[in-house]
Amino acid sequence: MKRILIATAIGLVALTAGCTGTAGDAKPTSTTGEATPTSGSGSASGLEAVKPCDLLTEAEVTSLGLNSPGKAEQVASSDGCNWTKSGAGGLRTGIRTKTGVADLSLDGEKITDIKVGKYDAKKVEAADRAKHLCTIAISVSESSSVVVIGNIGLTSEDTAAACERSSKAAELIAPKLP
Repeated sequence: MKRILIATAIGLVALTAGCTGTAGDAKPTSTTGEATPTSGSGSASGLEAVKPCDLLTEAEVTSLGLNSPGKAEQVASSDGCNWTKSGAGGLRTGIRTKTGVADLSLDGEKITDIKVGKYDAKKVEAADRAKHLCTIAISVSESSSVVVIGNIGLTSEDTAAACERSSKAAELIAPKLP
């Protein structure tokens, strides 16, 4: 019964953290010669051009103790990317081009306002009351966000280790955001 509850909690977190953009057909806006916005404007159009599995390089994924390449997954209308390693848990990223952090349903034992690179973010420890999860929700703009969910394994209750993985991944991802 406990495993069913844990699997359900992970499914709900994945659904909450996914993307709402359409994969593969976003076109960059032509500006002063730049292919995509990189000024940190937080425009949704710049974030729409980013693919979740491109947010971490193979070396970065390995440094997090996980296997590369990531697996692109769609949950309902949400796109995301999962990296895992048998017995070592995993990491999920999700891009929301039409939902800002303030509009996310974030629930956990402890929610803290933090900075990730130049972005405001929220750190959610034991997300959805699952001690093996930690979520970092990065506010790219008022209407867009990137969510990073780390875990150390379904049977782990090491929230601190999950938060360490999420935080490290979020710091690696932040410079790649528009």
